[in-house]
Amino acid sequence: MSAESIENFDFAMNTTYGCGGVAKIAFLPHRQIDACEIYDEYCGKNFFVLGNGSNVLAQDGFYDGCVLLTKGMAEIKILENGNIYCDGGVTVARLLNFCKTHGLGGLEYLCGIPATVGGVCFMNAGAAGRYAEENVVNVVIYDGKVRTLTNKECDFAYKQSTMRNIKCLILGCELAVNVKNKQEISKNCQYYLNRRKGLPSGKSCGCVFKNPGSVSAGKFIEDAGLKRKAIGCARVSDKHANFIIANGTRSQDVYELIAYVKQKVYDNFKIKLEEEVCYIGDFK
Repeated sequence: MSAESIENFDFAMNTTYGCGGVAKIAFLPHRQIDACEIYDEYCGKNFFVLGNGSNVLAQDGFYDGCVLLTKGMAEIKILENGNIYCDGGVTVARLLNFCKTHGLGGLEYLCGIPATVGGVCFMNAGAAGRYAEENVVNVVIYDGKVRTLTNKECDFAYKQSTMRNIKCLILGCELAVNVKNKQEISKNCQYYLNRRKGLPSGKSCGCVFKNPGSVSAGKFIEDAGLKRKAIGCARVSDKHANFIIANGTRSQDVYELIAYVKQKVYDNFKIKLEEEVCYIGDFK
């Protein structure tokens, strides 16, 4: 196995929440074969696959487990059929730069999402009513053996996929694109970036909760009078109520505020909010 190892891996330095303690060890493989070997050795223990750290909340203190960092796996190439193949660790920003360089469009709606391609597939991420499932042709995973899931087998739904329901490592995916003028790609990317300018600043995971139907989670949270509600270093944004901002490094505060918001929304509207955010480790 050939991969960089990092002892006492710092979650606060490697997640967008800027919270959490340290993991016993993390590995940064650059080859898929090495990532699969790490998976085989550690997946039966405390184990987490981490991309860009943008939709996770890691426990405080010591996480007695292993983190597999995918960002070292960063191959992108154009396939003979004109589509793109990219490793799961490729960031959205790098993918879109590649698309601009080669005049390949259709993915601009992802612009500004601070994720890796693996995370995009895992969450069926998207923006402005468009989702990754529109472009994903297949996803290559490892769950003890390498398997290629077709778009249909990924069972995409709102913020959901097969990969989220099983234990696996996303190695890469094929994405459908189309030939497009570079200037048009840049213009489209700027359009989607401008749409994101109104989002709250500060350390967060983006939207904490899935929208429970046609009414947004943020609307229910706001109507429950929870804007600016704070617990410790965590507070509900006054700009967008589905954002919880961390002004410190204590994940437990964020976790407790998430639980508080869920309970208050249920008390007021009998709506059970479901988290988008993924948890690493144990929370009380």
